[in-house]
Amino acid sequence: MAQAVGNAQPNISQQKIRDMYVPLVTIPEQRRIVSTLAQAFGKIAKARANAKKNLQNSREVFESYLNSLFIRKGEGWLEKPLNELCEFKHGFAFKSEYFSTKGDYILLSPGNFHERGGYKDRGGKQKYYEGAIPAGYILAEGDLLIAMTEQAAGLLGSPILVPKVGRFLHNQRLGLVAAKNGAPWCNEFFFHVFNTQRVRKEIHDSASGVKVRHTSPSKMGDVVVPFPANTAEQLAIVQKINALAKETQRLESIYKKKLAALDELKQSLLHQAFSGQL
Repeated sequence: MAQAVGNAQPNISQQKIRDMYVPLVTIPEQRRIVSTLAQAFGKIAKARANAKKNLQNSREVFESYLNSLFIRKGEGWLEKPLNELCEFKHGFAFKSEYFSTKGDYILLSPGNFHERGGYKDRGGKQKYYEGAIPAGYILAEGDLLIAMTEQAAGLLGSPILVPKVGRFLHNQRLGLVAAKNGAPWCNEFFFHVFNTQRVRKEIHDSASGVKVRHTSPSKMGDVVVPFPANTAEQLAIVQKINALAKETQRLESIYKKKLAALDELKQSLLHQAFSGQL
């Protein structure tokens, strides 16, 4: 690559390739290197497979625990359609001419939602808004929003809680959830309700569209959800879920670092093999 020319599409001439010097070793030495690499790569592949399996298992344990909570339920639990508990408010169609790559107000979009729920920082891809903002579309910390369109598989119905840091705008294709007066409602609890398989399936099955599925406030309102009538119990359940989520994230971080280290080891062995150090 050092001898390649061109920015958009680097290329190299045949003559430069012919003029290159490559290390040459005896056939027995080549065979020894191949054998050594094969053994090492086999062990790396096995270790990588185990790390990936452990990563997947940690996620499945958390999801299984979350879903089991809402299947078992308990004394004092109710089941009601969401339209008896809350309302869904559509976002505003902000004008693209005022979009920016920086600014004071972050323009939320379905791209800010993880498929498994939670806020996703888009980094350099994040859009900001510099135009006039209508009343009622600046979000508050802890607000609960739902992705009303499926821009990526599994995204429909995904929830986020507005983060502490930053000022966020309620954009179109997102539903702001507002509890009705007197409803036993805790945003943090219902965030997890929206992440259960049962509720996600109901949202998906009632949505319209073939390639890109959409839902609406009325369709969301028909979805039946389980919940404790006591908000104190809702908060107690949130604490349990968050504790397990924290441990799951810790394990995921360990396994991801291990996968990255194994990939680096493989590249290091290749470098050693072709520089006479193996």
